[in-house]
Amino acid sequence: MAGSRARPPAGEDPTIRQSEPSPQEAAEYISSLLQGLRLLASQAQMPFLAYLLSIALEEADLEKAKRN
Repeated sequence: MAGSRARPPAGEDPTIRQSEPSPQEAAEYISSLLQGLRLLASQAQMPFLAYLLSIALEEADLEKAKRN
């Protein structure tokens, strides 16, 4: 099964909130998760879900680009 090696952007332990992630960190994390989810949906033959995840991925990438 496809997965993501992405780590949450803030703190070492995702169950402990140390600080809020920056918008850049959040966009990068969301983008990495969406890539894995899109691949999983595609491999599971869920084309419409893969399409919707692609749209969300494009939006996350646009947010990343705004922040650079």
